[in-house]
Amino acid sequence: MGIGAFSCCKALETLTFNCKNTVNIENWCEPDLSIWSSDNKIETYNYIRTRITKITIGEGVETIEENAFKEFTGLKTLEIHNGVKEIKEDAFRSCRGLTSIVIPNSVTYLSGFSYCTRLDTISIGNSVSEIGDSAFVNCSKLTTISIPNSVTSIGNKAFLGCTSLTSFVMPNSVISIGQNAFEGCTGLTSVEIPNSVTSLGNKAFVGCLSLENVTIGNGATNISNGIFSSCTSLTSIEIPNTIISIGESAFEGCTSLISIAIPNSVTSIGNKAFSGCTGLTSFVMPNSVTSIGNQIFYGCTGLTSIELSDSLTSIANEAFRECTRLKSIIIPNCVTSIGYYAFDGCTSLMSISIPNSVTSIGNSAFKDCTRISSVNINTNTIYSWFKGIKTIQEIVIGNSTTSIGKNAFSGCSGLSSIVIPDNVTSIENGAFQGCTGLTGIIISRNSKLSLIDDDAFNGCTSIGGFTIPNSVTSIGDRAFYNCSGITSITIPNSVTSIGSNAFDSKVNLSTVISLIENPFAIEGKDSDNRTFSQNTFNNATLYVPKGTIDKYKVTEGWKNFTFIEEVTGPNGGEENVPQDVNEDGVVDTQDVLAIYKYMQQSDGATAPGKYDVNGDGIVDTQDVLEIYKYIQEH
Repeated sequence: MGIGAFSCCKALETLTFNCKNTVNIENWCEPDLSIWSSDNKIETYNYIRTRITKITIGEGVETIEENAFKEFTGLKTLEIHNGVKEIKEDAFRSCRGLTSIVIPNSVTYLSGFSYCTRLDTISIGNSVSEIGDSAFVNCSKLTTISIPNSVTSIGNKAFLGCTSLTSFVMPNSVISIGQNAFEGCTGLTSVEIPNSVTSLGNKAFVGCLSLENVTIGNGATNISNGIFSSCTSLTSIEIPNTIISIGESAFEGCTSLISIAIPNSVTSIGNKAFSGCTGLTSFVMPNSVTSIGNQIFYGCTGLTSIELSDSLTSIANEAFRECTRLKSIIIPNCVTSIGYYAFDGCTSLMSISIPNSVTSIGNSAFKDCTRISSVNINTNTIYSWFKGIKTIQEIVIGNSTTSIGKNAFSGCSGLSSIVIPDNVTSIENGAFQGCTGLTGIIISRNSKLSLIDDDAFNGCTSIGGFTIPNSVTSIGDRAFYNCSGITSITIPNSVTSIGSNAFDSKVNLSTVISLIENPFAIEGKDSDNRTFSQNTFNNATLYVPKGTIDKYKVTEGWKNFTFIEEVTGPNGGEENVPQDVNEDGVVDTQDVLAIYKYMQQSDGATAPGKYDVNGDGIVDTQDVLEIYKYIQEH
């Protein structure tokens, strides 16, 4: 039947097709010429679409092609007899007068009823094997549908926008569900996907706002991208142990999802998989998971605890960004990288432990973690991951760390003390700059530290006495600039260079102990780059090794000290010195470490004994100051 066959039949209301030789009907009312009315005005062919109220498709027709009866808005009755095998896409699109249809048993491929907005009842014959793409798009009055057990495939967008659909039964014959198949079915409350389904299309149930419960059969191996995204009423879902991957945005925006059990068959979870799940309070990631995507928990503001997989190798970019209630997290030992902004905005995060397996952490990984107070870190190099976090009070650096990098803890004004492990060889530029609360720096005599770089402790105004270990060879420019709390400093013989303004500005030392046997030139008190402040040059006592005083008096910079004296050996020959807490015959930072260890481990019931250096009955920082005072004086 050709194009435009009935294009001028203005009074036509009923059509019956029963031609034995007719197998295809396609666009038969589309005109190939303009139609002129008696008053010489151009009319379109659309008038026939509004006049026809009944169409009967007889047994001779096998296929109803695409767009065949598109926009027949007057059509109210449709009779399709046995013999028709295929109803193709948009065949009856926008036939808004249809309220019910019966699909005969001869039909194997069913589509074509998109935008039939008054269609509320449909009976599907038991030979249909495929419900095609866009079959019932925006059939907004359709409340229920019975899918026969002959159906193996539900096409893309098949029921998209069927907002009145509250339930349906999916038979065990269905193998695949297409993309967006049930998108926007806002009345749907529960879905049971049978074991026969092996393929779940992307966004198959996206935006099903009333969907509360979902059961996925054990035939599926993947939860596809965005499949339940924005299902805001979803509270429970059963995931079988056949699933190996959870796709991107699979549960994004499921705000009512409180918990979800991930089986140990899952190996990967995609980008944004649980992003915006504000009701999610806890999450246990099985050890089978080896990779997670970017923003996986972004904006999960209810998440308070999480257990990560021991097989996880990386924490992706923005993985926990804006998880505002997350209080603590343990990074597994297998993780090698933490992405940028990974924990940005985790305002309740108070502690974090980073293992030595981590080799890289992205920019701003811990940005705006405004409550973090404790950091345990054991990476080879520490970079500026915690820069400017003022709430950090405790930092424990592991023995695997060899370098404290540029600006690593710059601006961490809440930090009160730091123990530098023996394996650290360099404290880089600005590592502790502006740590105004830092009172103690503990470095053992076995330290391998060789470099204290430029601005390393610049502006650490609360640091008291400080002994530089005998491994340090270089002290950088402004290394202790404006450290106004330091009253004494001990410089070991290992030092070969001290930079400009290293102890300048408000650093008014009373004691400088230099153990350098062959003094080198430093910047003098009249230089803008002077190594020590003018007050120090004028008023401090410089103690130098026995037999070297004449060298110091002629060496540039050192000679500017007004008071220079020679010192003797360890403890000045004294015995039973109370400041020698560990009783090794030397008063040094090891004795300070012994007191700090006692303070951390004591339960208050044990007598302070030798740890109470000043004899006041309490072991506290005053005892530490007694040791520093002794070092200064001897």
